[in-house]
Amino acid sequence: MDFAGDDYCDAHQDESLDISSVEPTSYDQFFIKFEVEFLREQEDEDDDDDEELYVSRLESIIKTGIFQERCDRLPHNNLSWHNVTRMLHIMEVPVDRQPMILHQICNFADRIANEPYNRNKKILPIKVYISLPVNYFIEENESSDVTIRPANELVEQDLEKVKIEESELGSDFVCVICMEKMEAGSEATKMPCSHVYHGNCLMNWLGVNRVCPTCRFVLPS
Repeated sequence: MDFAGDDYCDAHQDESLDISSVEPTSYDQFFIKFEVEFLREQEDEDDDDDEELYVSRLESIIKTGIFQERCDRLPHNNLSWHNVTRMLHIMEVPVDRQPMILHQICNFADRIANEPYNRNKKILPIKVYISLPVNYFIEENESSDVTIRPANELVEQDLEKVKIEESELGSDFVCVICMEKMEAGSEATKMPCSHVYHGNCLMNWLGVNRVCPTCRFVLPS
């Protein structure tokens, strides 16, 4: 799917969003507008008498959604993972594409919640734009993922602990949940599908979603 590049996510504070309908509360909150664009390459037959030619063009479907969340429930912690995963699931972002996007949204929320110029604001408007290359469009009544639920705690405890070997490391050998490099000699946790993550990262993820963030292998719930 090189035609549309990699997954892309941009989040920024957008004061142009209409927050007039948001009811004031005793706590600070984010007003978040999601815009997810699904891009698909479509080949059309070119009318040519001599030979059969195909011309590629891009089709896109844009899905939008509005969410409100307390400001202390989006910066990085276990609760933020649950909240952002729920939003991404509603926006039909596939599970295996969520970790990088989740990481970026939580980082941004943490940053703007702590900006001095936002200190006295009760409502912080955020716009999140996500671009995803796809092979097909999901119909409105079609579910894109298995139901989101935590993994069974006993199953989590039985996951294999492994030591990262120097020979396994490459320039792109990262924990796809936190997007940080895996260090040689460090301990990691392996899923039954053989994908490896930082132990804490994986436990936090499985506490929300039982699906492997790389291949969508499903642990028992």
